[in-house]
Order: sequence, then structure tokens, then C-alpha cells
Amino acid sequence: RELLELFSMGVGNYTEDDIKNASRAFTGWTFRQPLSLYPYGHHHADFEFIPEDHDYDEKVFLGHVGNFDGEDIIDIIVEQNAAAKFLSRHLYNFFVEDEVQVPSWETIEPKNPQAIEELTKAYMESKGDMRHILKTLFNSNFFKNSLILPKVKSPTELIVGVIKQTGEFNTPTPGIHEFAVTTLNGSAFEGPLAIMGQRLMNPPTVEGWHTGSEWIDSGTLSERIGFVEKQFADPTKPGVSQMVSRAGSLDDNPSELVDRCLDLLGAVNVRHETYQSLTDYAQELKELEDSAGVHNLIQMTASTVDYQFA
Repeated sequence: RELLELFSMGVGNYTEDDIKNASRAFTGWTFRQPLSLYPYGHHHADFEFIPEDHDYDEKVFLGHVGNFDGEDIIDIIVEQNAAAKFLSRHLYNFFVEDEVQVPSWETIEPKNPQAIEELTKAYMESKGDMRHILKTLFNSNFFKNSLILPKVKSPTELIVGVIKQTGEFNTPTPGIHEFAVTTLNGSAFEGPLAIMGQRLMNPPTVEGWHTGSEWIDSGTLSERIGFVEKQFADPTKPGVSQMVSRAGSLDDNPSELVDRCLDLLGAVNVRHETYQSLTDYAQELKELEDSAGVHNLIQMTASTVDYQFA
């Protein structure tokens, strides 16, 4: 059921009999754990097929009849138009624009049906060739226009993007793990990543994480903005220092200065009211002759809600 519902076709594209016959096809499939999982943690497991446990009788699955095994079931699934559409919507959600959550796909149409149809067609024509499908996506107008579409950064995307921009970590060096786990007085506590709602390699359910707007509530938004503000607070960080030097001077036109700050932070698209607030702030810093004004403006820009969107 999970293979069909969550990972390949979605609800409404198969019957209960399809589930039962698919289950029969996977009989005999198991894995061998060379070492005990506990208390030693994870160890590599090997796939194992036990012939005497397999159901060799005829099965009917998605209109196909035969003595199927698990690989046959997968081959049949990936030939389905429903699988092509399901994968296409996932790709659109990941690369272009936040969609509703997967359980709602049965009742809620895609935000851009034409885009999904285009990707589905590429899938079917190429028999699921991912290179061809992704080439179709990346060359499409809907992908090129995706910068103006709302897409909330996941906690991982936000944190990785921030520490890359600040230049504090360029390689996995001591201290980088604290974004996931923080140590205080010898005890380990969840770091900002988990507080924002994502524990890597440990999703809340087999379905994975709900993305998009569900990443954000009043608590996680406060944590996300506070994290960004803290990371950009130190002007001596290599990335921050470089941004300050490239952004310009408070003597520049406030709008032009804000534009450069937005560009340096990753071509951030902001709402009109946010843009107006930033230009007003730049003008205020100019009048105060704040020596750290450009740095403060960059920090303020990164701390906006708009920065939370990819």
C-alpha cells in the first residue's frame, strides 16, 4: 500500500485487489542483518530472497496478469501514466513551487496543470528517463519563472544556505554539527534544525515531512528569523565581510543599496511593503551616519520573512 500510495502513484489509482496481489508478488523478499541492530546501532543489511516463501501463483495487478514477483510489480507501476503524473508533481513541488501535501493530491488539482502535463508527457515519451524529464523541466518557462513563485525553504535549505553565505563553514569542520545537535554542560540537546521542525534521516512518518507553508508556524518562524539574525550578526565572518564590501556605501541611493543587498543574499524577492521598509531603514542609517550601517542593513534584509522563501 505504501509503495502505491506514497511513493509511486497516489490514492485513487489502484484498487484493494491490486494491493493484495502486489503483496503476494513481494512474498519471499526480506533482508539479512549480519549484526544485531541493538545495542550497536545501524549496520549494512543484505537483501535476501527466500524461494519457499514466495507465492508463485498467477496474479492480477493493474490490469496485467502473470506470475509476478516484486520486480515485475515495479516495472508495471513505472509504466503507468499515474506514476508519471505523481513523479512530475513531486518534481514541480521540489524545483518550482510549493504544492499542497501529497494526501491532498487526490482532490486538489496541481497549481500548474499544464506544467505537470508537460513533465508527464516527457516521462511517458522517454519511458521514465530522468535526464530527459529534468532537461524538460529546467528548459521550461515555468521553471525560469519560478523565482517569483512562493517556495518556503526547508530548515535544512535555510541553515545550509545561511552558513554558506556567511562563509563560516566551507567544509565539514568541528562545530558544524551543532546546527543539528547542541551540547550544553555535557548534555546533548536538539539544535536549531530540529527546533525548526526537521531531524535529518528521521522524518515523523514514512511519508516524510510536510513541506511548504507547513514548515512555518508562530514558533518555527521565530526560531528561523532568530537563527538568521544571529548568523549574520558577526561582521567578521568571511561571507558577511565580503557582502559588506560589495554592497556599497550608505552614501549611495537607498533603493540601489537595498537592491544590491537583496542580490548578494541570493536575488531575494521581497514584497513591496518589505522593500519600502528596507529603503526607509537605509535612509535612517544614512542620516545617523552609522559606521556599521551597511552590515546592519544586510542583517535586517536577511531577517525579513521574505528571506525564508527560496
